[in-house]
Amino acid sequence: MPPDVVPSATNALSTDAYDRWHRSVHGGENPADIALEGWHENALSLAPNLTDLKVLEVGCGVGDFAIYLAKQNINVTAVDFSPAAIELAQTKANAQNISVEFQVADAQALPFADNTFDFIFSCECLEHIPVPQQALNELQRVLKPSGRLVLTTENYSNAMVLYWLACWLRKEPFNSGEQVQPIDHFFVFWDVKNMMQKAGFQVERMIGSHHVFLLLPRMHPHTFVIERFKNNPVASLLRPFARHMAFEAVKKAD
Repeated sequence: MPPDVVPSATNALSTDAYDRWHRSVHGGENPADIALEGWHENALSLAPNLTDLKVLEVGCGVGDFAIYLAKQNINVTAVDFSPAAIELAQTKANAQNISVEFQVADAQALPFADNTFDFIFSCECLEHIPVPQQALNELQRVLKPSGRLVLTTENYSNAMVLYWLACWLRKEPFNSGEQVQPIDHFFVFWDVKNMMQKAGFQVERMIGSHHVFLLLPRMHPHTFVIERFKNNPVASLLRPFARHMAFEAVKKAD
């Protein structure tokens, strides 16, 4: 199995690496535009009515999802490790004339008291954190008793494993989609579920999208992809093999 693409064995990671990544990938975006990805749709489909709840988004990136939530009159605080990402997110919020509480924060050491939030979103962030288990422990800590978490992350129990193997054999960095990231952990769904349970969450629902069945040289990676299955039994059967997985979990009682 290919090793995680992690530049350092330490818990610490310089913000410079992710500042450069965000500016390179998102710096040219029109701040008047926001866009939701497929994993955001997955997250929203698992979320309850968020009216009157205190919501936290961890790993907000350049802010599109947090701004979308704020437009629905949801009380959202959004954090990211990268100051550049937060700067871009604030620029977008200003362009949209939307007020969002953006903060620079490390998911592994969140600057909030225990039992602060009713609900947490974390979309496509866990796989880019130096110590994912530590981050999950922090999400559990700041969530109120019986509060809920919706988390999405990458899953490679599908044909994407072929690309990982190819990168490993060629000694090339793995590119999960938008340039090479400073950290990209190799996850499969049962490992993430186990980490969540270890942190003190009870996983109640899981869905998957973007099913990658085959990768062939010189062919677009979306050639053999089914985004979503309309047949519920088939979708349920194949969800552990979807590239994008989403979990709904509740904080276990002490």
